[in-house]
Amino acid sequence: MITNTNSHEQSPPRELVKKPETTPKLSISSLAVIILSTLLLRVAGRVSFIILTFYLGEHFESAFLVTLVLESYYLTELFLSPIIGSLSDRFGRRPFLVFGPLPAAIAVFGFFTISRIYPSPNADQFNLHLLILLGVILVGRLLEGATTGMNVPGTLGYFTDVTIGSEKLRAKVNTAFEVVTVAGLALAIPLGGAISKMAGTTGFLIVLALYLTIVAVSFFGIKESHHIGEQQTASHPSIWEGFAMIRHRRIFTFIPAWFAVNALIGALPNQILLIMTYPEPAASARHPGQLFYGGFDRMASTMWVGLFALFFLIGMGLWMFIVPRMRRSTVMYIGLSGLALLIASLSIVNSLSGTMESLPAGILPFAISMLVLAVVGLLLLAGFTPVALSQMNAIAESMPGKRGAVMGLYSVVLGIGQALGQGIGSIFVDWQGFYGLMTFSALMLIVSLISVTYMRVHKDDLLATAAH
Repeated sequence: MITNTNSHEQSPPRELVKKPETTPKLSISSLAVIILSTLLLRVAGRVSFIILTFYLGEHFESAFLVTLVLESYYLTELFLSPIIGSLSDRFGRRPFLVFGPLPAAIAVFGFFTISRIYPSPNADQFNLHLLILLGVILVGRLLEGATTGMNVPGTLGYFTDVTIGSEKLRAKVNTAFEVVTVAGLALAIPLGGAISKMAGTTGFLIVLALYLTIVAVSFFGIKESHHIGEQQTASHPSIWEGFAMIRHRRIFTFIPAWFAVNALIGALPNQILLIMTYPEPAASARHPGQLFYGGFDRMASTMWVGLFALFFLIGMGLWMFIVPRMRRSTVMYIGLSGLALLIASLSIVNSLSGTMESLPAGILPFAISMLVLAVVGLLLLAGFTPVALSQMNAIAESMPGKRGAVMGLYSVVLGIGQALGQGIGSIFVDWQGFYGLMTFSALMLIVSLISVTYMRVHKDDLLATAAH
């Protein structure tokens, strides 16, 4: 049985009332600072990860051990996000936005220090020194996860506070958040490689400077949002309220769509890179007759994936102007139709030949036309993530005093979705190669479609509709 935890559940007419746009101008500058800080935070976190990867990769043969230590980051992020969301309802968003980067700053200083003590660790023998090294890195990664666990719910709670009554502003800030998140991670890959190549582990000091810059900029540039819009309820929820919020009907029924799309975001880029770079002739022997399975070098595969990521970013930017003018579930349907087009067109191209070399010259125009359709599908799909975030904002807006708790679920669903997406997606890839990945994508499409349809039938996507 799904527990209804919202007293407003019984009064939908009140939630569908259109509100005037009342966002104070003073919040706009704070929003700009928060978005800039998000970009710098994503860049700093990914550069730190890349430097650590190269540092450990040079001395550890076990990829599993290195991955286990580095991915511990998600433990604190997933655990803290709902708690911080609830605490931000009680104490405001600003403290977590301003001081959230400090744990990560401590972490990278620890990475720099331990790399000076052990510049060339000997991983062949498991001894006290190796244990200390791995222990420091493990604790550091947990601290970096804590930074994200504080920043994301604080940021999204802030967005909810200051965009009450303004669907246009909400669409803009949500899109900007998604764009800088993706762009920050993409920008950090070449930047992290360059820093690691030129400075080695001394590059941790550059990351430290970035984190401290974020603290300074946030301290002077962010004003509290907690009092903006509807007043928070006098009684504060438990800090565990974020975990309990998942039982709310509107959240429980929308999470499958949110989870499925995040699973695709986690699976597609990484798995496609692995699929395309699988070595020949083993690729043709394993899954013959698949154009995208194997035979591409790293440069070509990263170029193609990067190009598609660029189109996805462009699509989100275009949708920023469209989302406020359409019903949220309509945008989601369009995004899912784009996903269907993407799956179909890429599957057709994949079936045209076993390798690029054997692709008939006469069929090349058809292949290009299918890739163009895939780009169109990607541009349509790009509208789903910002409008889904707007839907979470709207649900949070309808629950005064629990907005941060609701938005704290963002990191949980994002992290679990992407992690499981990579894991489950890899199983499908092992099963049927690129077709397996497309099958997994189709299943996630169906899950999302069911969830969005339920939401539309119950008119949950009309919550907190603003005047345009």
